Amino acid sequence: MTTSRWIWSVWVLVLLGVVLPFGPLSGVQAWYGSFLLWTLMGVLVIVANVLITRRFVDADERESDHE
Repeated sequence: MTTSRWIWSVWVLVLLGVVLPFGPLSGVQAWYGSFLLWTLMGVLVIVANVLITRRFVDADERESDHE
């Protein structure tokens, strides 16, 4: 998947992290429901950020590769 798609997927996760607890899950009274949701969302965002930045290269490393 391209970097821009990963970035959009992070935004979708952030949006779901707000919409789900205050929308369909608003009737759930247990605190651990939202805690579990936001924990899973956080892990998914971290994984997506790792996948987004895995191809980033420092400028110094790029110059040394061309020598």
